[in-house]
Amino acid sequence: GKFLLGTVEGDIHDIGKDMVAMLMDMNGFEVRDLGVDVPAARFCDEYKDFQPDIVGLSGLLTLSYESMKAVIDGLKEIGARDQVKVIIGGGQVDEHACSYVGADAWVTDAVAGVKYAVNWMQKN
Repeated sequence: GKFLLGTVEGDIHDIGKDMVAMLMDMNGFEVRDLGVDVPAARFCDEYKDFQPDIVGLSGLLTLSYESMKAVIDGLKEIGARDQVKVIIGGGQVDEHACSYVGADAWVTDAVAGVKYAVNWMQKN
């Protein structure tokens, strides 16, 4: 599968994101890592080019929720939201954040994110 990830706009934390990228690669995913402080429009442009199965949005700060929501809203605008799973991750994310931003899943650590992605890909 293909996995697109990045730390959303307004956040520069990357340790968890980098661990996810490494673990996803080790589990056979083709990974495109956009880096940190990534605007929603860039996620959408990269989606069009890369056509990932899963998009991972990283953010350590609660302020990141608005940026995560903007990415998902952008995926809706380009007609891609129903074709891709979105996982949000970071130490502050929880079920409420997941519901608010409209993601499919949430995780607080890299290993949980990789397990979710691997399990989802095996089922599909």
